[in-house]
Amino acid sequence: MARAKGAILTDRDRVLLSYVGVARYATADQVHRLLFEGRSKKQTYRRLAKLCAPGGGLGEGACLRRLEFRRAEGTAVPVWALSSYGRGIVGPLVPYLRPPAAHDIGHRFLEHTLVLNEVLLKLVLKLRSSDLAPLASLPFRWLSEEDETLQFKRYEHQGAAAARVSAVLKPDAIVEVPHRQRRLFLEAETGTQSIATAHPARSGAIVAKLRRYASFFGGLTEARSPETWYRRAYPDGFLPRVVFLVHSDERKMHVEEAVKAEMASRRAPEFSVLVFTFAEAATVLAPYVLEGRRQSTGGPVTLRHLTVDSEQVDRIHANYLVVVMASRNWEAAARRMGATLPSENGLQSALRVLRGFIGKELGYDERHPPTG
Repeated sequence: MARAKGAILTDRDRVLLSYVGVARYATADQVHRLLFEGRSKKQTYRRLAKLCAPGGGLGEGACLRRLEFRRAEGTAVPVWALSSYGRGIVGPLVPYLRPPAAHDIGHRFLEHTLVLNEVLLKLVLKLRSSDLAPLASLPFRWLSEEDETLQFKRYEHQGAAAARVSAVLKPDAIVEVPHRQRRLFLEAETGTQSIATAHPARSGAIVAKLRRYASFFGGLTEARSPETWYRRAYPDGFLPRVVFLVHSDERKMHVEEAVKAEMASRRAPEFSVLVFTFAEAATVLAPYVLEGRRQSTGGPVTLRHLTVDSEQVDRIHANYLVVVMASRNWEAAARRMGATLPSENGLQSALRVLRGFIGKELGYDERHPPTG
C-alpha cells in the first residue's frame, strides 16, 4: 500500500507548528481550540496526521511527532511535538525559540507541562490579532522549560559560619514582555510541595524557592562586583517577577500568606511575587502584558437578566455566521490582491466573544444549525 504524502504547508500549518514549538507539547484539543474552533475535531486529527507524514518533495520530512503518555489512572493521551525537520521550519518563524531538550520528558512531568500550556493557549487566544497572526507578533515571548538551568552561588549557614555554595533554578516557563521590559518566571505548583514549615532550621519548598530567587536576583557574582547573577544571565535590564500558579483558591490563599511573610522579612525585596490559580492566570496576565495592570478576579459582578425566544437566537446566530463568512472572504480577497492585512484588529477577538455569548448565554447548540 502506498504511503500518503505529507501536507503542503499552509499559513494555518505554520501557526500550528509555531505553537507546538513554543509549547513544546500540545494535545489535539489544544490545537483544535487554537485553529479549528467551530469545526469538526476530525479535521484537527486529519491535519495532525498529515503533518506527521513525510512531505512529497525530496528531503521533506515529517513536521510533527506523535507521542503518547498514560495518566495515573491508565488513560492514554496522545500529544504532538516538533520533529527536527519541523523545528527547521519553525526557527525563522519564532526567532526566540530555544534549542530543543535532549530528551522528551516523562509522563508525570508531561501532564504537568500540558496544564501549564493551558495558560499559554489562553494567553494566545486573548492577545492574538487574528487566527493566522504569527506567534512572533504577540506582545510576549513564552520560553518553555528546557535542559538549561539558572546557575548561581549563594550563602548558606553551616553551623556558625556561612559558606558560598552552588545553587540552581529551573523555572517551569519564562514569559518575557519586551515592550514593558518585564520577565516573569513561572512556577507551576502541583500542590504536593510544602509551603512553609514550623521547624526553625528548615523552610517549606515554596519559601525555599523564593529564597533561591532572592539570591539569584540580588546576589553578587563577586564580592566587589556590582553585577548580580540575574544581570549576568539577562543583561537586557528587564525587571524580574516570580509567578506561582496553583490549582485552587485555598492553595492560592496559603501561598500568598507565605509569600507576604517572606517578602516582609526582607529589607528591600529585589523582585515582586504574583500568585494566581491556573484558571484565572490568563485573564489576569493578559492586561498585565498589554498595559501593566492586573485585572481583578474578585469583586461584585453586575448581572442583567434577558429573555430571548428561540427564533431570536436562530436569527442572531445566522447573522453571526454571515459576519464570519464575510470576514473570511475579505481576508482571502485581500491576500489574493497582495494586500498586507493590519497586524492589530479586534475583529477576530470580537467574533470569539460573540461566539461565546451565543453558545454560553443563549444556549445555542453548534451541532444543530438553524433551519430556514
